[in-house]
Amino acid sequence: MNGGLTLLAALPLSAEAFAPFGQVIECAGHAGYAINEGSSQRFTDLAQLEADAEGRLALSIFRAEARQAPFALSCLERHPLGSQAFMPLHGQAFLVVVAERRPLPAQAAPESLRVFVSNGRQGINFRRGVWHHPLLALSTGDFLVADRLGPGDNCEAVDITGWQVGIAR
Repeated sequence: MNGGLTLLAALPLSAEAFAPFGQVIECAGHAGYAINEGSSQRFTDLAQLEADAEGRLALSIFRAEARQAPFALSCLERHPLGSQAFMPLHGQAFLVVVAERRPLPAQAAPESLRVFVSNGRQGINFRRGVWHHPLLALSTGDFLVADRLGPGDNCEAVDITGWQVGIAR
């Protein structure tokens, strides 16, 4: 910590680096095939969406406002009953902040966080139970979100108010 601000390296979002936390949603690296009389390419099964037997998957749009550095982190959350996917709809970059599973979030330090930056054409799918910070959009825009709806508490949150993260690139 340096005056209450921890600098973390923002890694470019890649499938390999993000694999412990979920999947990167993008066409790059996936074989597509022609559909609709050859006028479209389909890229299939880009994320493994999950919902327990009592829930269902739903599509929503989150309208996010731009966040400015340094980023004041408010909480870490996880969804134990299903995955949660975000895909930018207007090419806007965003930060993805995840915590390693080993320490409990209440005991974690900012240094236990991993920060990724999407190029604006990439989305992410958090695996069920992955601790992450709520959406940190770098510019205002809409995100298509796929997550579980249904009975039960599918959002656990831990307060981390007081943490500030600056991004070193």
